[in-house]
Amino acid sequence: MDPQTPQATALAIENGRILAVGDTEEIRLQYGRADVEEINLGGATVLPGLIDNHLHVSNHGIKLSTLDFTTAKSTAEMLKMLREWVIRVPQGEWVHGVGWNENQFSDRRIPTLQELNEAAPNHPVLLNRVCNHAYLANSPAFERTGITASTSDPADGSYGRDAGGALNGMIYENASRPLQDAIPKKSRAELKDSLRRGIKHALASGLTGVHTEDLRYLDGFDNTWNLYRELVVEEDLRLRSNLLIYYPFLDELKATGLTTGDGDEWVNIGALKIFADGAMGGRTALMTLPYSDAQNTYGTAILPQEELNRIAAAGAAYGMPIAVHAIGDGAADMVLEAMEKNPVAGHRQRLIHAQVLRPEQITRMQKLGDKLALDLQPRFVTSDYPWVLERIAPELHKTSYAWKTLLDAGLLCGGGSDAPIEPIEPLLGLHAAITRSGYQPEQRLTAYEAVQLFTVGGTYATREEEVKGTITPGKFADLTILDRNIMTEHPDVILETNVIRTVIGGKTVYEK
Repeated sequence: MDPQTPQATALAIENGRILAVGDTEEIRLQYGRADVEEINLGGATVLPGLIDNHLHVSNHGIKLSTLDFTTAKSTAEMLKMLREWVIRVPQGEWVHGVGWNENQFSDRRIPTLQELNEAAPNHPVLLNRVCNHAYLANSPAFERTGITASTSDPADGSYGRDAGGALNGMIYENASRPLQDAIPKKSRAELKDSLRRGIKHALASGLTGVHTEDLRYLDGFDNTWNLYRELVVEEDLRLRSNLLIYYPFLDELKATGLTTGDGDEWVNIGALKIFADGAMGGRTALMTLPYSDAQNTYGTAILPQEELNRIAAAGAAYGMPIAVHAIGDGAADMVLEAMEKNPVAGHRQRLIHAQVLRPEQITRMQKLGDKLALDLQPRFVTSDYPWVLERIAPELHKTSYAWKTLLDAGLLCGGGSDAPIEPIEPLLGLHAAITRSGYQPEQRLTAYEAVQLFTVGGTYATREEEVKGTITPGKFADLTILDRNIMTEHPDVILETNVIRTVIGGKTVYEK
């Protein structure tokens, strides 16, 4: 990915950095001594270390040991999985599940409250939709938390109700907080095990660096920071981790004296994370035009504009840019205003997702220049199409999920998975960026552009272009090694490609 040396057959590594890149015989002649280890990869493809610029590593690790409905293909199958799971859980204890997606069901139907009660009559149940912006609960869960039909909706969420006003089991956005808080907290040892699982899966997937938001799952900043240091540094798992700081924990961060950019090459502080809206699946992404399949619905603003501006200003005063979840164009309007009013010298603001935009918003982002970086998730196309076309106003289709348009506009774009929302494997993200599952072919990326999104693109938000992203002398020796050449073969070959080695700082941390 280095334009000065587009391809090579060998590289030399010393002290965790790339020493030289070039022809095999040339590199062997210069550096081939008795005390130098030579590794022959047998014609494998070596890429710069792949970077996921937006995910939740600890929550992904938690998902790996949780009731997971990702594979459910119907409402009946989802309910069957729930019934089989609760048999193993003592009566009265909470059952927490994740990953259901009615748009992937053959009947496209969400289980009813009565069906949930029948499947789990003796357990309070909370089931996160795949987007983590909508939820299902049964009657024991509502009873356990004191939520009734007369409970008012909070400003930043709502409870689903039937035509008569009774609860129907659905919960949207932060109305889920009382139920989330009622689920017993995991011990520190359990959290550490979950994070370790998430990190090891990331390494096995070929990731060498992540930009991850975990404070909500790991019990605050201090615990998150310490767990990452213990695993990445002390256990030498080595996954380079940039920690986004969820804004309610800003005061806890301030007490440590750390701010954006602090830390070391292994674990460091990222931007201030904020949510501006919800997701397409639950129709909580904030739009300026009504949803085509729900004409009275525009989505949910998680925060009013004044509060969003205030948080951005508080971050800027502490030297922290903001990284804001914005899926709908209405949310993008709010976020761009907050960013324009609160620049942070030496750092880039981050717009996360940027799924639905209007043409004038792209122009507005161009005016921010290199003060803005976009975090894109190509796999969302695979999950959201074709049903999302029935949901978004036709006027917005052309600039929705428009990764190619954003790149062509000269915007700084990086690729991520948003795991556990989508699979953590970056190869799946690359395939989605190149093929788009057949939808909007004008937005397909070339293999080079897709790989760039997950390599060079992963350095923009943190201004680490000088040390990561390309196989260049002087940069970190971070490499993702594949058994197929995804740059030249048919895109579908990516689905059959294996990560055979992950190298970070010159050390192999995963080998197949």
